[in-house]
Amino acid sequence: MGKRRLNVLWRRWRVESLLYCGLLALAGSVLVTEAMHVLAGWSYRAEWAIGVALGVIVVWRSPYWRITLADIALYLDRRIPELEESCGLLLRPPAELNSLEGLQARKVEERLERVMVPDPLRSKLILGLGILVMAGLLGTGLEAVAGHRGGGTRAAGTAAGMVRREAVAPGIRAVRIRIAPPAYTGRPVREQTDFGLKVEEDAVVGWELKTDAAVDTVEFIFNDSSHVVLTTGDTSHTVWRFTEKARRSGFYEVRVGRKLSPLYQLEVQEDKPPQVVIQMPKPYTVVDYGDATKIPLRVLLKDDYGIADASVVVTVSSGSGEAVRFKQQELRWSEGFGGGGRAYSLTKVLDLGAMGLKPGDELYFHCRARDSRGQEGRTETYIISWTDTAQLMSIAGIAMSTDVKPEFFRSERQIIMETEQLLKQRDMMAVTAFNNKSNDLGVDQKLLRLRYGKFLGEEAEEGEGAGGPEDTTDYGVFGDATKILDVITDKHDNAEDATYFEPAIKQQLKATLNEMWKAELQLRIYHPQEALPFAYKALRLLKDLQQQSRVYVAKTGIRVTPLNPDKRLTGDLGAIEAPVQEVVVGGSLTEEEVLRMALAVLESGRVGVGDSAVLRRAGRKLGAAAAAKPSMYLGAYQELRGILEGRSGDIVAVERAIRELLPEAEAVPGLGSAPADGGLGRLYFEEINR
Repeated sequence: MGKRRLNVLWRRWRVESLLYCGLLALAGSVLVTEAMHVLAGWSYRAEWAIGVALGVIVVWRSPYWRITLADIALYLDRRIPELEESCGLLLRPPAELNSLEGLQARKVEERLERVMVPDPLRSKLILGLGILVMAGLLGTGLEAVAGHRGGGTRAAGTAAGMVRREAVAPGIRAVRIRIAPPAYTGRPVREQTDFGLKVEEDAVVGWELKTDAAVDTVEFIFNDSSHVVLTTGDTSHTVWRFTEKARRSGFYEVRVGRKLSPLYQLEVQEDKPPQVVIQMPKPYTVVDYGDATKIPLRVLLKDDYGIADASVVVTVSSGSGEAVRFKQQELRWSEGFGGGGRAYSLTKVLDLGAMGLKPGDELYFHCRARDSRGQEGRTETYIISWTDTAQLMSIAGIAMSTDVKPEFFRSERQIIMETEQLLKQRDMMAVTAFNNKSNDLGVDQKLLRLRYGKFLGEEAEEGEGAGGPEDTTDYGVFGDATKILDVITDKHDNAEDATYFEPAIKQQLKATLNEMWKAELQLRIYHPQEALPFAYKALRLLKDLQQQSRVYVAKTGIRVTPLNPDKRLTGDLGAIEAPVQEVVVGGSLTEEEVLRMALAVLESGRVGVGDSAVLRRAGRKLGAAAAAKPSMYLGAYQELRGILEGRSGDIVAVERAIRELLPEAEAVPGLGSAPADGGLGRLYFEEINR
């Protein structure tokens, strides 16, 4: 009997816990649906879907419906002292109880029948019901506030990010708009009953309006300028139709007889050309000696509705001077591209040797793609240059060019020649002799690097000379003024402060030093073969610097105003007048000045007779912006028209839209905010008050 009573409590409490979860889900559904209906124009039919989703989440997260008989027994033991914490005996089989436990179990059964069992979930049900009532009240208040601001209308965007509700055109009983997107988009034909439109470019839009009574004319006014008269669809003059292809964004209003509707947005989604982005390689790639001649290519393709075709156009340039030759070919994507998709990430390997390139040649390529509409997008031209080591080692190029660099820069060529000669004689030399020769070449590379580094202000190798900030070595500076100054003074002849060259040339000089250091490292560890790529790259950078150092400065004469010796040192200031600033009153105002004046009028909160002209001029500018971007500025333009017509409007939305149309103010020099005494006076004042 006691276990049966616990089972009854278990079933009742489980049902109450599920009811509590349902109340929470229903409250959240009411609040979320009403908010999205007011802010984004969602249908109330979404309330059931939101309620089911929230119910699943609440039930999954709630611990109350997972209670067991053991939980109930533990709860009763803690809340009812008469059970003497023995309610758990009722859950055990009678055969497992000893005589004492059996007597205690029968006593608990008798007391359980007499006592009043508390209901812990009753307060939860009351709480859930209160939350549901509060959600309903909040939803009603939100609906009332939105209806007061938008005149009982449906959702449509404004310039300030606020959401208006679409007002029904006066005299219109029903409207049906059929939107047929272009075939290349792959989107189906759809219908809607809202005047506010968001359609694809070149979509065919057909309006069908039904009026409350027979009218003579129904007219569409596009962007406050273009007027279109609708044709009647029946003899009763209550059905009117109009079909137009959407080509550009804007807004329109409906005139039924003499009644004029609010403004409705017509936003056209522009079909942009495909986006083609080359992720690898870099825009300019140099293939030096020892580098791989297979260059990986990775391209990202994106389009609004689908990509129909894509390819890589390469041009091989070989030869030099008048004997230069060009060969162009188009490479197709063999893998990963089937066409029709909206996004692709494609990879390919550009094999320079297979495409006929030799050292000294260059490869120019770009990627292009064509969408389903026929629009084409392409990248900039990328360049891959294959360095010709034979040209680098030639003497003719040096003799014919202007060189402002010292003669010892060219010794890098001699190091390369001796390194290649050493590799050829490797089999005929002893290991010790080979290593010594390689180390000697490393020493030559070091000496060249040090002499070359002097042009960057590097007087000694890093680590030689003065110690760092954490150096605790005893320098023995007592009695030696040179060492004392060397430790405590700031050295200005370092690489960062050197001003011999322009920043671009200095950067290339640093890159040359880096390549020389790598070549020296390989030579010092007896790997001359691995040192050649770095040496060749250093030589190429040097030749580039020689070409960059050709400069031409034209001689110009300086003409100064001749001085009159009769007026010098006389102290006569009679010809000096105070500056006078001329202000033209009533001149023509620029668009920016008109917008700022309109903003000042709106901020004052009072629109006088003379202010209407300024607001109308600002309204024309705002109307043009609304035609270009109706989703951003149409609501503010509608509010400004209401203000000009004497109705109450949302001034804050209009001000925010006008501020967005104003250009950003340029920063002007001004006095700093820091006090002249560095804050000493303020600190003194604070100490006095303390």
